[in-house]
Amino acid sequence: MLALAVDGLIVLLLLLVLGRGFQLQRQFTELRQQDGELDRLIAALDCASGRAEAALGGLRQTAETTGERVTAQLTSAQRLIDDLQFLISRGEQAADRLVEQISRDRPGNQRGPGAAAAPDPVRAGDGPQRAGAELERTLRTLR
Repeated sequence: MLALAVDGLIVLLLLLVLGRGFQLQRQFTELRQQDGELDRLIAALDCASGRAEAALGGLRQTAETTGERVTAQLTSAQRLIDDLQFLISRGEQAADRLVEQISRDRPGNQRGPGAAAAPDPVRAGDGPQRAGAELERTLRTLR
């Protein structure tokens, strides 16, 4: 009887091992299917990272090109600013000379010793329009 009980116990353990084996086989099958999905996911991720790297390279190139253009434009703009400042100072000097000449050449404004200085039309409140008109007339006569 003891042999029959031991045989029964062995059969019961074999049935449990067989059931567990079927469970493991089913889990391995699911794992292989998931492995295929994982491979597809990895491939998609690799493709996306390749596109991202290409896009970053394009952005880097665009940024460098744009930076070079901006630098060139800033250099050109600085040269123009310097030229304009020079021309403005020369124009101011010419305008000051013309105003002095106009003040000296006006009838009745001949300065003698002790004579008061003629008022500057721009600074005396005559307004920039009048001074501009006088400057324009003077320039026309000089041509």
